Amino acid sequence: MEYIKNDANLIRVLQVNGYQSPGRRFNGLSLKSDLAAFGVLSKHLVWEQDRPEDDVVTLQDLTVRKINRFSRGIEKMLSLQSQLYTNGMHIRRMPEFQKADIIHYHIIHSGFLSMQSLPALTARKPSVWTLHDPWAMTGHCIHPFECQRWKTGCGKCPDLNTDFKIAVDTTAINFRLKQHAYRKSNFEVIVASTWMENMVKQSPLFEGVQVHKVPFGLDLDFFKARDQAQAKASLGIEPGRLVLCFRSVLNDFKGLQYVIEALDRLQVDVPICLLTLNDRGRVDKFKDRFQVVELGWTNDDEVMRNVYDATDLFLMPSLADSFGLMAVEAMAFGKPTVCFEGTALPEVIFTPHAGVAVPSRDSSALVNAIERLIRNPEERLHRGLMSRQLAERHYDIRSQAAQIAGVYQNVIANHGVRR
Repeated sequence: MEYIKNDANLIRVLQVNGYQSPGRRFNGLSLKSDLAAFGVLSKHLVWEQDRPEDDVVTLQDLTVRKINRFSRGIEKMLSLQSQLYTNGMHIRRMPEFQKADIIHYHIIHSGFLSMQSLPALTARKPSVWTLHDPWAMTGHCIHPFECQRWKTGCGKCPDLNTDFKIAVDTTAINFRLKQHAYRKSNFEVIVASTWMENMVKQSPLFEGVQVHKVPFGLDLDFFKARDQAQAKASLGIEPGRLVLCFRSVLNDFKGLQYVIEALDRLQVDVPICLLTLNDRGRVDKFKDRFQVVELGWTNDDEVMRNVYDATDLFLMPSLADSFGLMAVEAMAFGKPTVCFEGTALPEVIFTPHAGVAVPSRDSSALVNAIERLIRNPEERLHRGLMSRQLAERHYDIRSQAAQIAGVYQNVIANHGVRR
Protein backbone atom coordinates (compact mmCIF):
# COMPACT_ATOMS: atom_id res chain seq x y z
CA MET A 1 0.00 0.00 0.00
CA GLU A 2 1.12 3.58 -0.62
CA TYR A 3 0.13 6.91 0.88
CA ILE A 4 0.08 10.23 -0.95
CA LYS A 5 2.82 12.35 0.65
CA ASN A 6 0.98 15.55 1.53
CA ASP A 7 -0.05 17.01 4.85
CA ALA A 8 -3.70 16.07 4.42
CA ASN A 9 -2.79 12.38 4.20
CA LEU A 10 -0.06 12.24 6.85
CA ILE A 11 -0.69 10.19 9.97
CA ARG A 12 1.01 11.45 13.13
CA VAL A 13 1.61 8.71 15.66
CA LEU A 14 2.94 8.87 19.21
CA GLN A 15 4.61 5.59 20.19
CA VAL A 16 4.52 5.02 23.97
CA ASN A 17 7.01 2.63 25.54
CA GLY A 18 8.96 2.06 28.72
CA TYR A 19 12.40 2.00 27.12
CA GLN A 20 14.33 3.66 24.32
CA SER A 21 17.37 1.71 23.07
CA PRO A 22 16.68 -1.78 24.46
CA GLY A 23 14.26 -3.46 22.10
CA ARG A 24 14.08 -0.64 19.57
CA ARG A 25 13.14 -3.18 16.90
CA PHE A 26 10.07 -3.91 19.05
CA ASN A 27 9.00 -0.42 20.13
CA GLY A 28 8.79 1.24 16.70
CA LEU A 29 12.04 3.23 16.80
CA SER A 30 13.68 1.07 14.14
CA LEU A 31 10.51 1.32 12.06
CA LYS A 32 10.40 5.12 12.04
CA SER A 33 11.93 5.79 8.60
CA ASP A 34 10.03 2.93 6.98
CA LEU A 35 6.74 4.23 8.38
CA ALA A 36 7.61 7.68 7.02
CA ALA A 37 7.72 6.17 3.52
CA PHE A 38 4.03 5.36 3.99
CA GLY A 39 3.11 8.80 5.24
CA VAL A 40 3.36 8.04 8.98
CA LEU A 41 5.33 10.51 11.11
CA SER A 42 6.44 9.04 14.43
CA LYS A 43 7.26 10.58 17.77
CA HIS A 44 8.23 8.43 20.73
CA LEU A 45 7.41 8.86 24.40
CA VAL A 46 9.61 6.65 26.57
CA TRP A 47 9.83 6.48 30.35
CA GLU A 48 13.54 5.53 30.38
CA GLN A 49 15.40 7.69 27.86
CA ASP A 50 19.06 6.63 27.65
CA ARG A 51 20.37 9.09 25.04
CA PRO A 52 19.30 12.15 23.04
CA GLU A 53 17.49 11.20 19.85
CA ASP A 54 15.31 13.11 17.42
CA ASP A 55 11.59 12.80 18.09
CA VAL A 56 12.11 10.93 21.39
CA VAL A 57 10.72 12.59 24.52
CA THR A 58 10.18 11.64 28.15
CA LEU A 59 8.49 12.95 31.28
CA GLN A 60 11.36 14.81 32.95
CA ASP A 61 9.52 16.47 35.85
CA LEU A 62 11.26 15.46 39.10
CA THR A 63 8.05 15.61 41.11
CA VAL A 64 6.38 13.27 38.64
CA ARG A 65 9.35 10.91 38.96
CA LYS A 66 9.17 10.95 42.76
CA ILE A 67 5.44 10.23 42.70
CA ASN A 68 6.09 7.38 40.30
CA ARG A 69 8.68 5.82 42.64
CA PHE A 70 6.23 6.17 45.54
CA SER A 71 3.45 4.53 43.50
CA ARG A 72 5.79 1.71 42.53
CA GLY A 73 6.60 1.09 46.19
CA ILE A 74 2.93 1.04 47.17
CA GLU A 75 2.13 -1.37 44.33
CA LYS A 76 4.92 -3.69 45.44
CA MET A 77 3.64 -3.63 49.02
CA LEU A 78 0.06 -4.36 47.91
CA SER A 79 1.04 -6.85 45.17
CA LEU A 80 -0.67 -4.73 42.54
CA GLN A 81 0.68 -4.16 39.05
CA SER A 82 0.34 -1.07 36.84
CA GLN A 83 -2.77 0.24 38.59
CA LEU A 84 -1.78 3.25 40.72
CA TYR A 85 0.45 5.42 38.52
CA THR A 86 -0.75 8.96 37.81
CA ASN A 87 1.31 9.55 34.66
CA GLY A 88 -1.65 9.12 32.34
CA MET A 89 -2.92 12.62 33.12
CA HIS A 90 0.53 14.09 32.43
CA ILE A 91 0.75 12.23 29.13
CA ARG A 92 -2.62 13.64 28.05
CA ARG A 93 -1.26 17.18 28.50
CA MET A 94 1.88 16.64 26.43
CA PRO A 95 1.85 18.43 23.05
CA GLU A 96 3.11 15.22 21.41
CA PHE A 97 -0.05 13.47 22.63
CA GLN A 98 -2.38 16.30 21.74
CA LYS A 99 -1.02 16.65 18.18
CA ALA A 100 -1.05 12.93 17.42
CA ASP A 101 -3.66 11.35 15.18
CA ILE A 102 -3.17 7.99 16.87
CA ILE A 103 -1.38 6.62 19.95
CA HIS A 104 0.49 3.32 19.70
CA TYR A 105 1.16 1.70 23.09
CA HIS A 106 3.93 -0.88 23.45
CA ILE A 107 5.47 -2.16 26.70
CA ILE A 108 3.44 -0.07 29.12
CA HIS A 109 3.56 -2.57 31.99
CA SER A 110 7.15 -1.70 32.91
CA GLY A 111 6.29 0.54 35.85
CA PHE A 112 5.00 3.92 34.65
CA LEU A 113 1.44 3.68 33.31
CA SER A 114 -1.72 2.57 35.08
CA MET A 115 -4.19 0.39 33.24
CA GLN A 116 -6.82 2.63 34.83
CA SER A 117 -5.51 5.48 32.67
CA LEU A 118 -6.44 3.68 29.47
CA PRO A 119 -10.13 4.67 29.41
CA ALA A 120 -9.33 8.41 29.45
CA LEU A 121 -6.34 8.10 27.14
CA THR A 122 -8.12 5.97 24.54
CA ALA A 123 -11.26 8.12 24.65
CA ARG A 124 -9.24 11.14 23.54
CA LYS A 125 -7.21 9.53 20.76
CA PRO A 126 -7.52 6.52 18.45
CA SER A 127 -5.35 3.89 20.09
CA VAL A 128 -3.65 0.61 19.31
CA TRP A 129 -1.72 -1.58 21.72
CA THR A 130 0.97 -4.04 20.64
CA LEU A 131 1.00 -6.95 23.06
CA HIS A 132 4.64 -8.03 23.24
CA ASP A 133 3.86 -10.75 25.79
CA PRO A 134 0.75 -12.18 27.52
CA TRP A 135 0.95 -10.03 30.71
CA ALA A 136 -2.11 -8.00 29.66
CA MET A 137 -4.16 -11.23 29.84
CA THR A 138 -3.00 -12.54 33.25
CA GLY A 139 -3.31 -11.74 36.92
CA HIS A 140 0.42 -11.07 37.39
CA CYS A 141 2.74 -13.13 35.18
CA ILE A 142 4.43 -12.25 31.92
CA HIS A 143 3.94 -15.81 30.67
CA PRO A 144 1.43 -18.29 32.16
CA PHE A 145 3.30 -21.38 30.82
CA GLU A 146 0.99 -24.40 31.27
CA CYS A 147 -1.38 -22.58 33.64
CA GLN A 148 -4.82 -21.93 32.10
CA ARG A 149 -6.31 -19.78 34.87
CA TRP A 150 -5.93 -16.65 32.71
CA LYS A 151 -8.94 -17.95 30.79
CA THR A 152 -11.18 -17.95 33.87
CA GLY A 153 -10.14 -15.00 36.02
CA CYS A 154 -6.92 -16.16 37.73
CA GLY A 155 -6.81 -16.55 41.51
CA LYS A 156 -5.19 -19.48 43.35
CA CYS A 157 -2.02 -18.79 41.39
CA PRO A 158 0.35 -21.78 41.13
CA ASP A 159 3.48 -19.60 40.96
CA LEU A 160 3.73 -16.15 42.53
CA ASN A 161 7.51 -16.04 42.00
CA THR A 162 7.58 -16.04 38.21
CA ASP A 163 7.96 -12.59 36.67
CA PHE A 164 6.41 -10.30 37.63
CA LYS A 165 6.79 -11.63 41.17
CA ILE A 166 4.19 -10.70 43.79
CA ALA A 167 4.21 -11.32 47.53
CA VAL A 168 0.60 -12.44 48.02
CA ASP A 169 -1.99 -13.87 45.67
CA THR A 170 -3.79 -10.83 44.31
CA THR A 171 -4.07 -12.34 40.84
CA ALA A 172 -7.88 -12.37 40.83
CA ILE A 173 -7.91 -8.70 41.91
CA ASN A 174 -5.35 -7.71 39.27
CA PHE A 175 -7.37 -9.61 36.68
CA ARG A 176 -10.60 -7.81 37.60
CA LEU A 177 -8.87 -4.42 37.63
CA LYS A 178 -7.62 -5.04 34.10
CA GLN A 179 -11.06 -6.18 33.02
CA HIS A 180 -12.64 -3.04 34.47
CA ALA A 181 -10.15 -0.80 32.66
CA TYR A 182 -10.29 -2.57 29.30
CA ARG A 183 -14.10 -2.60 29.18
CA LYS A 184 -14.14 1.18 29.56
CA SER A 185 -11.40 1.65 26.95
CA ASN A 186 -11.44 1.94 23.19
CA PHE A 187 -8.36 0.38 21.61
CA GLU A 188 -7.39 -2.26 19.09
CA VAL A 189 -4.59 -4.78 19.50
CA ILE A 190 -1.56 -5.80 17.42
CA VAL A 191 0.21 -9.14 17.90
CA ALA A 192 3.17 -10.57 16.02
CA SER A 193 2.25 -14.26 15.86
CA THR A 194 -0.72 -16.58 15.43
CA TRP A 195 0.21 -18.05 18.82
CA MET A 196 -0.41 -14.68 20.49
CA GLU A 197 -3.46 -14.01 18.34
CA ASN A 198 -5.03 -17.23 19.59
CA MET A 199 -4.31 -16.28 23.20
CA VAL A 200 -5.97 -12.88 22.77
CA LYS A 201 -9.02 -14.47 21.18
CA GLN A 202 -9.32 -16.89 24.12
CA SER A 203 -8.91 -14.16 26.75
CA PRO A 204 -12.08 -12.95 28.46
CA LEU A 205 -10.32 -9.62 29.00
CA PHE A 206 -10.18 -8.89 25.27
CA GLU A 207 -13.62 -10.06 24.28
CA GLY A 208 -14.78 -7.96 21.32
CA VAL A 209 -11.42 -6.28 20.77
CA GLN A 210 -10.19 -6.08 17.16
CA VAL A 211 -6.90 -7.98 16.73
CA HIS A 212 -4.35 -7.39 13.95
CA LYS A 213 -1.48 -9.81 13.31
CA VAL A 214 1.64 -8.02 12.06
CA PRO A 215 4.95 -9.91 12.37
CA PHE A 216 8.02 -7.88 13.30
CA GLY A 217 10.33 -7.14 10.40
CA LEU A 218 14.01 -6.53 9.75
CA ASP A 219 16.07 -4.47 7.35
CA LEU A 220 17.04 -7.47 5.24
CA ASP A 221 19.64 -5.45 3.34
CA PHE A 222 21.46 -5.00 6.66
CA PHE A 223 20.63 -8.37 8.21
CA LYS A 224 22.12 -10.71 5.64
CA ALA A 225 25.06 -13.09 5.43
CA ARG A 226 28.53 -11.82 4.63
CA ASP A 227 31.92 -13.51 5.18
CA GLN A 228 31.64 -16.16 7.90
CA ALA A 229 35.40 -16.74 8.26
CA GLN A 230 36.01 -13.03 8.70
CA ALA A 231 33.24 -12.77 11.29
CA LYS A 232 34.63 -15.71 13.25
CA ALA A 233 38.10 -14.18 13.21
CA SER A 234 36.77 -10.80 14.40
CA LEU A 235 35.19 -12.52 17.42
CA GLY A 236 38.30 -14.51 18.23
CA ILE A 237 36.81 -17.86 17.25
CA GLU A 238 39.44 -20.43 16.40
CA PRO A 239 39.57 -21.66 12.78
CA GLY A 240 37.64 -24.85 12.08
CA ARG A 241 35.25 -24.44 15.01
CA LEU A 242 31.52 -25.06 14.47
CA VAL A 243 29.67 -22.31 16.30
CA LEU A 244 26.62 -22.90 18.50
CA CYS A 245 25.09 -19.56 19.46
CA PHE A 246 22.55 -18.96 22.25
CA ARG A 247 21.47 -16.52 24.92
CA SER A 248 23.18 -17.25 28.22
CA VAL A 249 20.61 -15.94 30.65
CA LEU A 250 19.01 -17.72 33.59
CA ASN A 251 15.34 -16.86 33.89
CA ASP A 252 11.99 -18.59 33.69
CA PHE A 253 11.66 -18.12 29.94
CA LYS A 254 14.78 -18.71 27.84
CA GLY A 255 15.61 -22.35 28.65
CA LEU A 256 19.36 -22.02 29.29
CA GLN A 257 19.27 -24.93 31.73
CA TYR A 258 18.22 -27.25 28.88
CA VAL A 259 21.03 -26.00 26.65
CA ILE A 260 23.46 -26.81 29.47
CA GLU A 261 21.94 -30.28 29.91
CA ALA A 262 22.20 -30.88 26.15
CA LEU A 263 25.84 -29.72 26.05
CA ASP A 264 26.65 -32.10 28.91
CA ARG A 265 25.47 -34.95 26.67
CA LEU A 266 26.83 -33.65 23.36
CA GLN A 267 29.06 -36.22 21.65
CA VAL A 268 30.46 -35.10 18.29
CA ASP A 269 33.88 -35.22 16.68
CA VAL A 270 33.66 -31.65 15.36
CA PRO A 271 35.48 -28.94 17.37
CA ILE A 272 32.82 -26.67 18.89
CA CYS A 273 32.70 -23.01 19.90
CA LEU A 274 29.96 -21.79 22.24
CA LEU A 275 29.12 -18.19 21.33
CA THR A 276 26.94 -16.63 24.03
CA LEU A 277 25.08 -13.38 24.63
CA ASN A 278 23.75 -11.70 27.79
CA ASP A 279 25.34 -13.13 30.97
CA ARG A 280 28.96 -14.16 31.32
CA GLY A 281 30.15 -17.16 33.29
CA ARG A 282 27.08 -19.36 32.82
CA VAL A 283 28.92 -21.96 30.71
CA ASP A 284 32.38 -21.89 32.32
CA LYS A 285 32.11 -25.64 33.03
CA PHE A 286 32.51 -26.33 29.30
CA LYS A 287 35.78 -24.44 28.79
CA ASP A 288 37.79 -27.67 28.97
CA ARG A 289 35.69 -29.23 26.15
CA PHE A 290 34.73 -26.32 23.89
CA GLN A 291 36.00 -22.88 23.05
CA VAL A 292 33.75 -20.37 24.85
CA VAL A 293 33.31 -16.82 23.54
CA GLU A 294 31.06 -14.69 25.76
CA LEU A 295 29.97 -11.29 24.43
CA GLY A 296 27.72 -10.26 27.31
CA TRP A 297 24.91 -7.79 26.69
CA THR A 298 25.09 -5.68 23.53
CA ASN A 299 22.83 -3.28 21.63
CA ASP A 300 25.42 -2.91 18.85
CA ASP A 301 23.97 -4.05 15.53
CA GLU A 302 27.43 -4.38 13.99
CA VAL A 303 28.45 -6.79 16.74
CA MET A 304 25.24 -8.75 16.21
CA ARG A 305 25.92 -8.97 12.48
CA ASN A 306 29.25 -10.62 13.28
CA VAL A 307 27.49 -12.92 15.76
CA TYR A 308 24.99 -14.19 13.22
CA ASP A 309 27.59 -14.38 10.45
CA ALA A 310 29.83 -16.50 12.69
CA THR A 311 26.99 -18.79 13.81
CA ASP A 312 26.47 -22.25 12.33
CA LEU A 313 23.48 -23.27 14.48
CA PHE A 314 21.30 -21.00 16.61
CA LEU A 315 19.73 -22.43 19.76
CA MET A 316 16.59 -20.82 21.16
CA PRO A 317 14.83 -23.37 23.40
CA SER A 318 12.52 -20.85 25.04
CA LEU A 319 9.90 -22.14 27.45
CA ALA A 320 7.77 -19.09 26.71
CA ASP A 321 8.06 -16.75 23.74
CA SER A 322 5.39 -14.72 21.96
CA PHE A 323 7.54 -14.13 18.85
CA GLY A 324 11.32 -14.56 19.04
CA LEU A 325 13.02 -11.80 17.05
CA MET A 326 16.53 -13.19 17.56
CA ALA A 327 15.47 -16.37 15.79
CA VAL A 328 14.20 -14.25 12.88
CA GLU A 329 17.52 -12.40 12.81
CA ALA A 330 19.31 -15.75 12.59
CA MET A 331 16.95 -16.74 9.76
CA ALA A 332 17.85 -13.55 7.89
CA PHE A 333 21.49 -14.66 7.97
CA GLY A 334 20.57 -18.08 6.65
CA LYS A 335 21.18 -19.91 9.92
CA PRO A 336 18.88 -22.71 11.13
CA THR A 337 17.36 -22.48 14.60
CA VAL A 338 16.44 -25.20 17.10
CA CYS A 339 13.58 -24.42 19.50
CA PHE A 340 11.08 -26.04 21.84
CA GLU A 341 7.46 -26.73 20.96
CA GLY A 342 4.67 -24.94 22.84
CA THR A 343 5.60 -21.31 22.08
CA ALA A 344 5.30 -19.01 19.07
CA LEU A 345 8.76 -20.05 17.85
CA PRO A 346 7.86 -23.19 15.82
CA GLU A 347 5.45 -21.04 13.81
CA VAL A 348 7.86 -18.11 13.50
CA ILE A 349 10.84 -20.18 12.27
CA PHE A 350 8.63 -22.33 10.01
CA THR A 351 9.25 -25.76 11.46
CA PRO A 352 9.72 -28.40 10.23
CA HIS A 353 10.81 -26.95 6.87
CA ALA A 354 13.37 -24.35 8.02
CA GLY A 355 13.75 -24.49 11.80
CA VAL A 356 13.62 -27.55 14.05
CA ALA A 357 11.31 -27.92 17.06
CA VAL A 358 11.59 -30.60 19.75
CA PRO A 359 9.35 -31.33 22.76
CA SER A 360 9.53 -28.68 25.45
CA ARG A 361 11.91 -29.23 28.38
CA ASP A 362 13.32 -32.36 26.70
CA SER A 363 17.09 -31.98 26.77
CA SER A 364 17.55 -35.44 25.22
CA ALA A 365 15.52 -34.43 22.18
CA LEU A 366 17.39 -31.13 22.08
CA VAL A 367 20.84 -32.75 22.02
CA ASN A 368 19.67 -35.27 19.40
CA ALA A 369 18.59 -32.41 17.12
CA ILE A 370 21.86 -30.53 17.71
CA GLU A 371 23.96 -33.63 17.00
CA ARG A 372 22.01 -34.43 13.83
CA LEU A 373 22.49 -30.92 12.45
CA ILE A 374 26.17 -30.85 13.39
CA ARG A 375 26.75 -34.16 11.59
CA ASN A 376 24.75 -33.15 8.51
CA PRO A 377 26.15 -29.94 7.00
CA GLU A 378 23.94 -30.42 3.92
CA GLU A 379 20.83 -30.29 6.10
CA ARG A 380 22.12 -27.19 7.89
CA LEU A 381 22.76 -25.52 4.54
CA HIS A 382 19.32 -26.47 3.18
CA ARG A 383 17.51 -25.25 6.30
CA GLY A 384 19.61 -22.09 6.29
CA LEU A 385 18.76 -21.28 2.67
CA MET A 386 15.08 -21.95 3.37
CA SER A 387 15.28 -19.72 6.45
CA ARG A 388 16.61 -16.78 4.44
CA GLN A 389 13.98 -17.24 1.73
CA LEU A 390 11.19 -17.30 4.32
CA ALA A 391 12.62 -14.24 6.06
CA GLU A 392 12.53 -12.37 2.76
CA ARG A 393 8.94 -13.47 2.22
CA HIS A 394 7.56 -12.77 5.68
CA TYR A 395 9.90 -10.54 7.73
CA ASP A 396 10.85 -7.56 5.57
CA ILE A 397 10.58 -4.37 7.61
CA ARG A 398 9.01 -2.56 4.67
CA SER A 399 6.16 -5.04 4.69
CA GLN A 400 5.77 -4.54 8.44
CA ALA A 401 5.63 -0.76 7.94
CA ALA A 402 3.00 -1.08 5.22
CA GLN A 403 0.85 -3.30 7.42
CA ILE A 404 1.22 -1.04 10.47
CA ALA A 405 0.29 2.02 8.38
CA GLY A 406 -2.82 0.17 7.25
CA VAL A 407 -3.72 -0.70 10.84
CA TYR A 408 -3.36 2.96 11.84
CA GLN A 409 -5.68 4.02 9.05
CA ASN A 410 -8.30 1.47 10.12
CA VAL A 411 -8.04 2.29 13.83
CA ILE A 412 -8.47 5.99 13.14
CA ALA A 413 -11.54 5.25 11.02
CA ASN A 414 -12.99 2.92 13.67
CA HIS A 415 -12.34 5.11 16.71
CA GLY A 416 -15.85 6.50 16.87
CA VAL A 417 -17.30 2.98 17.02
CA ARG A 418 -17.21 1.75 20.63
CA ARG A 419 -17.15 -2.00 21.22
